[in-house]
Amino acid sequence: MTGYTQLELGGKKRGIKFGNYALIEYSKLNGTDVVEFNEQNAIKLCADLVYCGLKNNCFIKKEIEDFTQEDVLSWIDDMPMSQITDIIQIFESSVTISQGMKDTQEAIDKSSKPNSEKPKK
Repeated sequence: MTGYTQLELGGKKRGIKFGNYALIEYSKLNGTDVVEFNEQNAIKLCADLVYCGLKNNCFIKKEIEDFTQEDVLSWIDDMPMSQITDIIQIFESSVTISQGMKDTQEAIDKSSKPNSEKPKK
């Protein structure tokens, strides 16, 4: 996934990285499969995505998380709706790119496996 952005949150610039770890965290946070994310309202969706993206960025960069889910909810409250929409679009494009890469890799794997059936005599 390539979905990366930076936002001014909690008085400092923070990286938000959407990736597999963010998807796992999102699924755990909501007790759901990530494909069901469209069923939430935009503000809760954005808060959950930002929280998980922040956690992913910290994980990748080996940084200590200095925020809580409640902090993120508070920061999202101060965002204009256009910024919330932008975050959701960054996430959606990263998922689309990731799915395309997964489909390509599966096709490569399938075509590169030798046929296990022996020809019949």
